[in-house]
Amino acid sequence: MGCCFCPGSKDEDDDRGGDDGDSKEYGKPTPYDPKFKGPVQNRCCTDILMLLIFIAFWGGMFYIAIYGYMNGNPQRLLYPTDSEGNLCGTGELENRSKLLFFDISSCITSAATGFFSLVFTCPTPQVCVNRCPDSNALGTEVPNDGIYCVNNKKASSYESDSELLSAIADGQCAPYYIKSESILGRCVPTFVDFFGDVMTPKNKTITYTVNGKTKTLTNETLRSGTMGILDFLNLRRVGEEVYSDMGIVWPWLIGGLVIILLFSAILIVIMRWIAGFIVWLSIFAVLGLLSFGIAWCFIKYRELETEPQTPTTLLETFLYQKNTYLALGIICCIVLAILLLIVLCLRSRIQIAIELIKEGSRAIGNMWSTLFFPIITFILLCIVICWWATAAVFLQSSGNPIYGYSFPPSGSDDNGERTVNGTPYTNGKPCVPEEFNETKAAFPNETFGMDCVFEAFEISNTLLGMQVYNLFGLLWTSNYVLALGQCSLAGAFASYYWAPPPGGPKKNLPSLPLTRAFFRALVWHTGSLAFGALIIAIIQMIRLILGYTQKKLKGASDNEVARFFLKCLSCCFWCLEKIFRYINKNAYILVAIYGYHFCKACCRAFNLLMRNIVRVFVLTNITTFVFFLCRLLVIGLTCTVAFVLFDYLRTREDLNYYLIPVIILGLCAFFISWAFFSVYDMAIDTLFLCFLEDLERNDGSSEKPYYMSKGLKKVLGKKNKEDGKKKKKGNAMEVKDVDEK
Repeated sequence: MGCCFCPGSKDEDDDRGGDDGDSKEYGKPTPYDPKFKGPVQNRCCTDILMLLIFIAFWGGMFYIAIYGYMNGNPQRLLYPTDSEGNLCGTGELENRSKLLFFDISSCITSAATGFFSLVFTCPTPQVCVNRCPDSNALGTEVPNDGIYCVNNKKASSYESDSELLSAIADGQCAPYYIKSESILGRCVPTFVDFFGDVMTPKNKTITYTVNGKTKTLTNETLRSGTMGILDFLNLRRVGEEVYSDMGIVWPWLIGGLVIILLFSAILIVIMRWIAGFIVWLSIFAVLGLLSFGIAWCFIKYRELETEPQTPTTLLETFLYQKNTYLALGIICCIVLAILLLIVLCLRSRIQIAIELIKEGSRAIGNMWSTLFFPIITFILLCIVICWWATAAVFLQSSGNPIYGYSFPPSGSDDNGERTVNGTPYTNGKPCVPEEFNETKAAFPNETFGMDCVFEAFEISNTLLGMQVYNLFGLLWTSNYVLALGQCSLAGAFASYYWAPPPGGPKKNLPSLPLTRAFFRALVWHTGSLAFGALIIAIIQMIRLILGYTQKKLKGASDNEVARFFLKCLSCCFWCLEKIFRYINKNAYILVAIYGYHFCKACCRAFNLLMRNIVRVFVLTNITTFVFFLCRLLVIGLTCTVAFVLFDYLRTREDLNYYLIPVIILGLCAFFISWAFFSVYDMAIDTLFLCFLEDLERNDGSSEKPYYMSKGLKKVLGKKNKEDGKKKKKGNAMEVKDVDEK
């Protein structure tokens, strides 16, 4: 892996390079090379050391995946696990595949956290059962023999109600049952309108222990504790209704996706004719709005000067001041003057940007496959994300189970300790199930109500390090996939720009330009692309660490200064990521064209852009604004048409939530337009760098003709000598025809 040192050149600059005055400090223009005919075909591997590091890193990723696969068990995370850490439906519990929560009101406290707590962190005793409760009842009424207490005991095995009530009070059996059904192996209530059904007719109260805390079961405790269940079930009901709606509207959704694809593609193609109209219309619209703002401020100023008004609120105090409108008017005048000067001084640069937008449309029109190349990038990203997620799940489940003592308080002065055979036991203290079972068998009276229950899976420092390594691998590889896509597209569009004849129609494109560019980038430049991706991944990792630290400090009231500096650092690294993404993108373009290693490509791209900084500024802002308008047009039209369509279908097909399909199509329009216009943006950036290189390499002579389009030559006042010969020849033929007539 090599890096280049790029000091400013002291050579005299060529008047063909740069448009911003003295550019000697950013190197000399690219010299003419008679052998250069577009993207270099004969290449060698670049940044070999980084390639080896990337391969070695992925060796570590394979090791982590194999380690997780050998030691992990995702069933521990996804399948129901009782309080003792046993998987329901396996081994001795093969016939008991469902999980019953003793006090489900302590599981679901809100709709937002309900599903997560049900699956992972419900703080209540849980037992595996063969079927979920089929009625609502108190725990003393034993609705069916399928319900078990802890220690594999049935509630019906207790000889008397008082004995069962004592077991409930000690947290050994469920205090109540709710009619439930199995969802992901968990017994979740089918409805919660059980308050009166369970409690009111019996006029009973039950005191029981859950997670070491004594609770009294009443109508109020049930109602307040299970309001989250209501929200959870409402969300589930909404989901079922939305699913039913999807069964009705799915043909319309597929048709809408096809139309969005076609409309986005057509919009890109016709940009060669409407780009200038959109740009100048937008500029004049902004100037017109500023002029209107100045006039309105002047009118309000005169109005308040002749007829002062008395304010009654703080806002009116500001709005009824004539000086407010005077200040706003002055600000608008200054902004309008600045924009007018910019437009007048940079009108030629604006016209260059418009011509490059048109040329990008022509390039895509000649290579339709580039529009659908983001699908390849998306598939590769999905593979990377699935690899990371699978390895993370196996790693997370490879830790050893942690058990802790659990027993109810013995009285109001209970301090969370109990003595058995002279040995103190603390509630929540780690324990070993086998050892405790021996103690329990030897001293059944002293250990009554005590248990050694499963709490969580241990996450050691080694496992934590593996997870961090795996996460960094996700960031690095994802950025490499994006870099591979950008370099491939850049190679294809560069082939278009430099295709012969110079300055003429691009009819002599090489066969399969995108495929060739993809394999060039993959085979020869994986090291360079991994280098650029590594820089972005490091910045992203630092941002994640800063975000995690901010989250940890969120509840600390005495860390205001620390949180302020963390936010400043987060903002700085966000800006740094944007800067490096822009630099890397242009470096990948030069890698695709010349086969440079990464550092040299960064230096060359940076110097080239700095020699033409005004053109870069104008092009970047204009293309960003134009693409924003185009995306807005695609999304707006999609949502408007979809709203009218599904509002009409609502009355005919009895849709429950007709806005859901509208939102789905709107999101699809956003992602599709983003994918299509990201290709368009890459085309314009590539053609722009080729255009700048063209200006520096060539002078329009027969030996060094310009490769730029006729529109760009017209804007710059350039022409090839061959063009002049053709024009003279054409005029001579016309004169000859007239003489003959």
